[in-house]
Amino acid sequence: MASIVIMNAKGGVGKSTLTMALAETLAYYQKKSILLVDADGQMSLSLMMAPGNQLSEQRGNDLTLVGYMARSVLDNEHSDWPQYVMSHVSDVEDAKGIYLLPGELDLPLLEREMAAQGKISKTRAAARTILQEAEQYVDHILVDCAPGISVMTETWLRECDYHIVPVKPDFLAVSGLEYLRRFRSRNPEMGLAEHLGVIINMVNLHSTDDAIIQEHMRSDKDLKCFKNTIPIAPHLQKAALFSSEERMYITKYAGDVGTALRAVTNELQSLLNRNRKPDRVQSTLPPTNQLVT
Repeated sequence: MASIVIMNAKGGVGKSTLTMALAETLAYYQKKSILLVDADGQMSLSLMMAPGNQLSEQRGNDLTLVGYMARSVLDNEHSDWPQYVMSHVSDVEDAKGIYLLPGELDLPLLEREMAAQGKISKTRAAARTILQEAEQYVDHILVDCAPGISVMTETWLRECDYHIVPVKPDFLAVSGLEYLRRFRSRNPEMGLAEHLGVIINMVNLHSTDDAIIQEHMRSDKDLKCFKNTIPIAPHLQKAALFSSEERMYITKYAGDVGTALRAVTNELQSLLNRNRKPDRVQSTLPPTNQLVT
């Protein structure tokens, strides 16, 4: 199993849409089971993956990432994280085995309280519990994090195995890479996800400027840019709107976008196979959960 945090210091790079698309491509074409963790206070990924009424019910019952962290970290209560997980999300036919630990708009308030009470280490321990126990049930974990280095974002950056950086080919988005490079050099003793690579996203295939920026990024070998890129396409915005009726993968991700996503996902899986890490010791206390089908 691999846990991957998807984050760029700059917003507006298509991070949540890319996370959704990678999960659905992995599930549909490679038959991988995926746990999605929405660690962004905008909860965009949750809205893309599940019906609004179900998300409202989860939020009303405090069955979100915020609910889990509040009980585990602030209230010092034992809480089985799988009870907060939504099963079989996604509107893609036959993209089964995708699970979601949904986000919550109150995440910034929770982070302020965690910091005020000095419970950063306990926050990391709660995240680590999810990562360690989830390997019993899924092939991969994808964590969608907010831009910038908040309490929650730093937690997942330090606890996950790998880090993928989505980048839109503009100079502001690329500048976020330097910010991350400086962050990676700080406090290495605290642990940090291994940089797996940069995925160049939302590319205008007819733009000379985009081509120049891509060439600039690829010249920096430390970025480890993926060979394949994701083009910008109007129908990808529609794909990000959850459909109450299931749709075919080739309908949701039509044409060049679908071809590019399959190529990027194959490249991702190849990198994970090449960088396979030893399995963690499995939990001896199997949680009551919704992941077992």
